[in-house]
Amino acid sequence: MHSRRELTKIVARRYFGVNKKDKSVILDEFCSNCSYERKYAIKLLKRTFLYGPEKARQKRSKPSRYTYIKPTMKTLWEVCDYPSGTRLHAILPILVECGIAYGEINPNMKQQALLRQVSIATIDRMLQSELRTRRRRINGQTRGGKLKYEIPFAIDSGAIVSPGTLEIDLVVHCGESAMGEFINTLNSTDIVTGWYEAEAIMGKSQRAVDAALEQIEKRLPFPLAGIDSDNGTEFINWNLKRWAQRRRITFTRSRPYKKNDNAHIEQKNFTHVRKVIGYMRLDTKEQLEMLNDLYRNELRLYINFFQPSQKLVKKERVGSKIKRTYDVAKTPYQRVVENPDVSATLKRKLKAQYKQLNVFALKRTIDRKLKLIADTLRTPS
Repeated sequence: MHSRRELTKIVARRYFGVNKKDKSVILDEFCSNCSYERKYAIKLLKRTFLYGPEKARQKRSKPSRYTYIKPTMKTLWEVCDYPSGTRLHAILPILVECGIAYGEINPNMKQQALLRQVSIATIDRMLQSELRTRRRRINGQTRGGKLKYEIPFAIDSGAIVSPGTLEIDLVVHCGESAMGEFINTLNSTDIVTGWYEAEAIMGKSQRAVDAALEQIEKRLPFPLAGIDSDNGTEFINWNLKRWAQRRRITFTRSRPYKKNDNAHIEQKNFTHVRKVIGYMRLDTKEQLEMLNDLYRNELRLYINFFQPSQKLVKKERVGSKIKRTYDVAKTPYQRVVENPDVSATLKRKLKAQYKQLNVFALKRTIDRKLKLIADTLRTPS
């Protein structure tokens, strides 16, 4: 270690006194001798050159005061289904209040004060070691139909400002093979408030989709005003078109090969279905009933009342980059309560329902039901 420090001190002076081409040669030699990654080596040389070898490697003399709340923060992060620091920060006061009220967490007064003043950046640093990125392969099953030319594009229908218009999509549960009949999740989210509902169906027949939409319509806290889908034949058909006409609701579709037209639901396909249910094959009646039991009860309450999300406010180009501005993270429940187009009676009903919910109990029930679904895969038929 001593020899590495001496070498770093010598190389740092040489490195910042030569041109770019020679820097590359020196850096290659330095990484080879010390077994460093190039990015780490560049930072180390820069710190050594600016501050000296001792200060460049100086470690924190005392632990951060937020170390005392890290176990509690990890518990809240897991209960909230591993959100980003921004989303967790938005829901943190509610989680702390609920956790203390139901005896799920027991922070002392000092820890409660830290939980109230912790910043988004500190949350991200605190949970950095817990984060794991997973790459998933998604089986695309969308096919087009001829009727789509009679259904208008959503992008041509103007801005949507009132709750009630749903973006819908199907998520397949076919595992590694699309052969045979398997379960699909009909996913839906309100464009304005983000309110989420889902229903599992066997196959992707037109009647099954119609029946699932009727179930979703019954659970919505506001009247259904319209639906917006992709170009799959499970949606672009006369059955669904007549279904929409009978209810006098708008029916629009996205442009082909433009997934951003359905950005709201495409995001939910991963966060609310793939991330929760996974990629396993589900193809039995028992699994269908268990999945719908989860969708109709605990999962919808957990997502709509305790899962905050951010909405894109504006997007502008700055040079070669695009700068995106988002609003404050809020749960669908909060957006519904704040929306002026929602009736006061409905708001009172939702507030009363919210006061009865325990997010910790909901999460435990969801995990238990998911385990029961997973157990059906290991049980021989």
